[in-house]
Amino acid sequence: MNGKVQRLKSPTLLILTTYPLVNPMHGGQIRARNLAEKFKCNGWHVETVAYVDEDTHEPIGANDKLFERKNDLYNSFEGEEILFLNDLQISKHVSSQDVVNEFLKAVPSRLDAIHVEQPWLWPLASAYRKNVNRECTLIYGSANIESGLKVDILKSLGGQKRSVLLKKVYEQIDELEKTASREADIVVGVSQADLDTIKTWVPKGKLILAPNGVAPLTAQENYLEKWREKLRGVRFLLYAASAHPPNFTNFSEIVGGSLGSFPPNTKLAVVGSVSQHIYEQCARGVFSGVNLSRLELLFQVSNEDLAAIKALCHGFFLPIPFGGGTNLKTAEALQSGKFVVGTKEAFRGFESYSSLSGVHIADNPEQLHAAVRNVMRIDGAPLRNEGAVDALSWDHCFEPLLRAVNTAIGEN
Repeated sequence: MNGKVQRLKSPTLLILTTYPLVNPMHGGQIRARNLAEKFKCNGWHVETVAYVDEDTHEPIGANDKLFERKNDLYNSFEGEEILFLNDLQISKHVSSQDVVNEFLKAVPSRLDAIHVEQPWLWPLASAYRKNVNRECTLIYGSANIESGLKVDILKSLGGQKRSVLLKKVYEQIDELEKTASREADIVVGVSQADLDTIKTWVPKGKLILAPNGVAPLTAQENYLEKWREKLRGVRFLLYAASAHPPNFTNFSEIVGGSLGSFPPNTKLAVVGSVSQHIYEQCARGVFSGVNLSRLELLFQVSNEDLAAIKALCHGFFLPIPFGGGTNLKTAEALQSGKFVVGTKEAFRGFESYSSLSGVHIADNPEQLHAAVRNVMRIDGAPLRNEGAVDALSWDHCFEPLLRAVNTAIGEN
């Protein structure tokens, strides 16, 4: 967005994130990218701007901005070096008058709507409506109740359990979330449980449920052949995840320290940046030999490779210990028509799918082991009611939001 752009014939939506959307890999990126596509397919002009950690190794868009290491806020909170808080620190960075002024000069002068995915960049949306266009519809996309989730993440990492610091983290994020919810014209939640919490902040607000969905991947034959050869025809469950802490910090406890429930001729295949963390957890303890013999670590792969791996897997493994919102990987697993083995936490927001054939939900390591043994001995795929998963498409999930925004701009 170089310079001012007057209102186009099509309505214009700006999406603000703290991660680039050029090559979406993790759940937040995939959700935001599909949100953009939903609006584009329905006649909207869509712009995206991300404020991104300088340490990112991902390609960034032409309009994206870097949160630089030289910034005093970078990996620093209340004067202490602490990781996994840069999203909160970015919110303080974009609240400065210089950053606000730069933003207001760059964005189109006539936006119909701004969607802020997660609360971190809310100060920019708020400043735009206050200073530029009071008729702009503001949308807050709440992917989680971030305050409690962030504290849980910091506790799970160990070594950062400073009660005073955690209290300040919680209070600052809580205030940011509540401010965004109160100022927004529309608040989007990914689960009913999250919306129930937000209702206690804004009982008369316009709340929309737009859960995480899925866009089915089509595997290409040349990639299928490539991975058939690499995986040697081994039966495996797939765990595909990013290095977001809830994806790995309690993995060893969830599996009871052992992958011994996987028969010797089967594997747990791990894809994504979580791979190294899973390896480190499995390499510890008395069962390390068994664990490593059952692991197939695939690390980062392309979308084409991932589609082939998903097509070849026997089922999906979802060892999620805590978190907020809903898990994109759960929607993908349910939509696949394959076996799904996961923790109760992995099915937040997807509880209605728990009775589907082939779905196994475990409350403890013993139940998880039993489910894995049961699934891995069965040939073929479960009989899944295809109609039951139609609602998991991104198009269906975002339809209520699109209708609400269209109505809102029509009233302005």
